[in-house]
Amino acid sequence: MKIKIPKNLRLINLPPKIELTVFLIKLELKNVKFTNDLNNKGIDTYAGFLDFSPLILSIMGFDKNFTDEFREWYFDRQTQLVERIDSEDDKKFLEQAFIFYVDLVVKKRELDVNAT
Repeated sequence: MKIKIPKNLRLINLPPKIELTVFLIKLELKNVKFTNDLNNKGIDTYAGFLDFSPLILSIMGFDKNFTDEFREWYFDRQTQLVERIDSEDDKKFLEQAFIFYVDLVVKKRELDVNAT
């Protein structure tokens, strides 16, 4: 599956697996922003939260045995990345998704090093 990113947003061509992962991260970040905004207005959104983390982490090759510390880091980092984004700024969501992808690559390397 090839995701069509507008040519004016492309700086480099990414492999399809990375494009898909960044696309899923972007969707999840938008969901985090939306649910956080609703929670800040006093609306409970727990039942409506879409969690793409199992799919994203599986595509990236993470081990399925996640610690509570890792899951806390994962969701806290998402919250930090979307805190100051305007909900309508799709380009900013894409930028933050790529930043989060890089954060995950670094975290995976750290976990792999600590496992050996």
